[in-house]
Amino acid sequence: MFQSYPALSCTRKATSRAGIPPQKLVEAHGTFATATCTVCRGSFTWEQLQGDVMEGKVPHCSSCSGVIKPDIVFFGEQLPRKFYQYLIDFPLADLLIILGTSLEVEPFASLSEMVRNSVPRILINQDLVGSLTRNPLRSKDVVELGDVVRGVKRLSDLLGWTDQVNQLLSRE
Repeated sequence: MFQSYPALSCTRKATSRAGIPPQKLVEAHGTFATATCTVCRGSFTWEQLQGDVMEGKVPHCSSCSGVIKPDIVFFGEQLPRKFYQYLIDFPLADLLIILGTSLEVEPFASLSEMVRNSVPRILINQDLVGSLTRNPLRSKDVVELGDVVRGVKRLSDLLGWTDQVNQLLSRE
């Protein structure tokens, strides 16, 4: 039986449109969809901040005047707890797809090594990154370098998903 594992992402809107349920989504770098006051910890949506942000203003909380920070993870901040909960899934995976990343900063840099050696890893990226830069690659690795969107379209064509992907893109 096919087991679906979480998607590591920082784009909630794109993954929800792709049909990934929220409980399977790990926003490892956080999200711009929500924000939190740095003083009173009040919650805000992107829609509430959009006006200030688009005008180049720092959003402030209407309750306490504190600065409102998007719920993204800055360098040096803790990753969400949910990220660590799903690390145990990597050794169980049957396939790893790596898209649009540098794989330079830990813990992400070593994620591609956490799957078994027999597991195919598909890299669709501008450049070779992480352990996929080593020669020789693992025997089941697939590398598609260049434009990520074009690479994803090529993968969807090979899988017979062209019509579904085109319909999704036309809706967006």
